This record gives sequence, structure tokens and C-alpha cells, in this order.
Amino acid sequence: MNQTTANFILLFVTALLISVFYWQVVHKVLIQHILYRLFARRDALRRAAINGDEDVDDDAYRGVESVICKTISVIPSISLASFVCFLYNNAFFGVSDAGKKRNDVSPQLDRWLDKTVKDALIIMVLNSPILSVFGFCAAVLLWLAGRFSRAGVIRQAESFVGDLPISGGLQMA
Repeated sequence: MNQTTANFILLFVTALLISVFYWQVVHKVLIQHILYRLFARRDALRRAAINGDEDVDDDAYRGVESVICKTISVIPSISLASFVCFLYNNAFFGVSDAGKKRNDVSPQLDRWLDKTVKDALIIMVLNSPILSVFGFCAAVLLWLAGRFSRAGVIRQAESFVGDLPISGGLQMA
């Protein structure tokens, strides 16, 4: 066996071990951490409704609760590729319905919604690490060309999560 073959075998085994470690340890720990944070956010939202700070019958409250519950139940099984396909199919830089709905949301609900959408994006990035590297490079190139908007990505992610069907295993109160 020559040196080149030995180096390729060493590189392959190293990549395999790193991949196993990522998917069996790092990925699971980070996803659980984010899910616990989302559960705490959902509980705080419901506590605000119980205390009378938020109106349970309000569409904005129900919308934020729906996004949080969908993020908890559906997003851990969705990769960044699904979101990229959504962006491609729905005119990435167009005005989304999510931005229109945000005008009626209280500042506290708006913060919770924003944090939830960012957590959903983080989960999708964790679910597809290789695509994330290429996506980051593409985002930097688009940003340098003046065609990338972080707020636009967050609004589109909000629309993406809002369009997802709720999982059968999680019931909203």
C-alpha cells in the first residue's frame, strides 16, 4: 500500500469518526437543549395568558403558540434543504404573509416569535451540517452582492414554519 492510499484511508476513518461523534453526541445534545428552551418559551407564553398579560382568544397569541408548537414537533425532523426548496419555490425576497401578521403582535409576543424562528433555523442548520457550510458561503456571496437580507430570511422562515402542518402527537391547549 502506498502513502497516498494510506492517507486516504486515514482521512476516511477520521471523517467517519467525526461524523459518528457529531450525529450521536453533538447533534442530540444541541437539539435537546433547543427543544427544552422552546418548551420553556411555550410555558412562559401560556403563563402570560393565565396571568392575563396576553389574550388567549387573540389571533396573534394563537399564531405565536402555533409556531412554537410546530417548531417543537415538526422542525427537528426537517433539514435545511427543505427550507431552501421553500425559498426557491416562494420567491425568496418577496413580501410574505408573516410580515403582515406581525403588525398586530405585542412586543413580548414578537420577541418570543423571533426567538422561536431563530431556534427553528438553528435546528434546520444542525440537521444538515454540510449544506449549512455551502449555504453560509452562498449567503456571504449574496450579502456581498447586496442581495441578502437577514430579516428577509427570518420572515421567510417564519412563513415556512407557519405553513407546516401540526404533528399529530402534540396537541395545542
